[in-house]
Amino acid sequence: MRHFFWIILAVFLLPVVSAQSLDVESDSSAAGFKRVRVSVEIDSFTSNGSLEFHVSETFHSAVIITQGQAEDMSQPLAGEWYDDCWTSNNLGLNWTEIYRDENGQAHAFYSSPQTLSIRCDLTGISQSKEDNLSVRLYDENQELDRVDTSIIALTADVLPPPPDSSPILFAIGSIALTIIALFGYLRWKDRKSMNRHGLAFVLPAFLALVLLSFYPVAYGMVLSFTDAHEESIGDEEYNGLENYLDVFTSGGFLRVLFFTLVWTFTNVIFHVGIGGALAMLLQQKVRGKLAYRTLLLLPWAIPSYISVLVWKGMFHPEGLVNILLGTETDFFSGVTEAQTMVIMVNIWLGVPFMMMSISGALQSIPEDLHEAAKVEGVSDWARLRYITIPLLKPTVVPLALMGFIWTFNMFNVIFLLTNGGPQLWFGEPGGTDILITYVYDVAFVKGELGLAAAWSVVIFIMLMAFSWAYTKGSKATEAAV
Repeated sequence: MRHFFWIILAVFLLPVVSAQSLDVESDSSAAGFKRVRVSVEIDSFTSNGSLEFHVSETFHSAVIITQGQAEDMSQPLAGEWYDDCWTSNNLGLNWTEIYRDENGQAHAFYSSPQTLSIRCDLTGISQSKEDNLSVRLYDENQELDRVDTSIIALTADVLPPPPDSSPILFAIGSIALTIIALFGYLRWKDRKSMNRHGLAFVLPAFLALVLLSFYPVAYGMVLSFTDAHEESIGDEEYNGLENYLDVFTSGGFLRVLFFTLVWTFTNVIFHVGIGGALAMLLQQKVRGKLAYRTLLLLPWAIPSYISVLVWKGMFHPEGLVNILLGTETDFFSGVTEAQTMVIMVNIWLGVPFMMMSISGALQSIPEDLHEAAKVEGVSDWARLRYITIPLLKPTVVPLALMGFIWTFNMFNVIFLLTNGGPQLWFGEPGGTDILITYVYDVAFVKGELGLAAAWSVVIFIMLMAFSWAYTKGSKATEAAV
C-alpha cells in the first residue's frame, strides 16, 4: 500500500508535456512544373523550433517556428520567392503568406498551443522520378518528430505559345535591304574606281556583323524599356524609364559598382605592372629565356575555367593549401577574403598575355637607341624613363584599355570561383558580384529580362564613356617619334 501511494504521488508530480506530432500530405499536381505542394499539421506545439524539409537526404529548406508576433518582417506574395509557403492557425483554413526576414528565411508564428498548419510548394523536385521527402520537427534542443514519404512531380511543363516573330523578321529584312541599298549606291557612285569590286567582298562580313552584333545590341536597348520577363516572352509592354529607375535605386547598386571598379583597376594595374616587369626582365640576357617564357605563358594558354576550378579546389577547406598548412580554413567565407581570392586568381590569369604583348613591343624598339644612350653615359633608369616607356606607350595604352574592358566584363572567374557570394542581404548582389555577374542573376535566376537589359545598357554606356575619356586624355595613340 505504501509503494502504491508513492507511485501515485510521482505520477502527479511529473510535468505535463503536450504531445507534438506531424501530419504530412503531398500533392504532386497542385504546385506546378518540378514543384510539389506539401501540407504539414503540427499538433499542440508549445515551444520555439523549426520545421525542416529534406529531399533525398539533402536539406532543402526550413521554416522557423516562433511563439509570438512577427516584427520587421514582410509577407512576399506567391511567386516572389523560390518556395512559396503559407501558414494557418485555424485547421487549414484562412491561409496567409508566410513571413520572411531580410535573408529570405521563412518564419511561422503562433500565439498559443494549437494546431499549426504550414503549406509549402517545394521547388527543384525531380520530374517523373520518385524522391524521398523527410519532414522533421525540432524544438530548441532536439528532434521531436519525423515523417518520411515519397514525392514525385507529375505536372508537365506548359510552354507559352510562340511569340509573333513577324516584327523581328521585318526588322532583320529592313536592315538587310538597307545595307544592300547602301552598298549598291556606293558601288554606283564609285563605279570608275579600280576597287569597286571590294565592296562585294566586304558585304557578307558586314552583314553578319550587323545581324550578330548590331541588331542584338539594338534589340537589347529596346527591351530595356519594357517589362519583359521570362514567363511572358513576347507579351512585354512598354514601361518607360522604370527599369532604369530600378537600376539606380536598387539596393546594393553603389556597392557592386564600387567593387567592380576596384576589381577592374586592381587587375589592370597588376596585369600591366607585373607583365611589363617580366617582359623587361626576359628582354635581358637570361639563360633559358625560351623556357621561362613558355612556363609563364601556360596560365594564359590553359582554358581559364580549368585554371579557376583548380584554384577553387586548392583553396577548399579540404584542399591542397589547407593540407599543407594543417588547417581547415574557408578562404571564401568572408567578403574581404573572397574578394582577395578572386582578384588574385584573375591577376594570375591575365599577367601572361600582358607579358607577351609588351615583350613583342620591346623587341620592336631599335637597339641602336639604347646603345647610343649607353655611349652618352645615360643611366639605366633614365633609359627606361625617356626611351623605353615613351616607345611602349602606343602599345601599352590600347592594351590597358582592352584589358579594362575585358576585366570589367570578366564573368567566368567570379561565377566559377564564388558564384558572386558570400551573400550579404536578401535580393541584393553578393559580396564578390561585379556588374556583369549580377546582371546574369537578374536575367537568368530572377527572369527579369527587361531589367537585365537596362543593366546591360548602363554597363555599355559606362564602358563607352571610360574608353572615350581614356583615349582623349592620352596622346599615346599617336606614334612615338
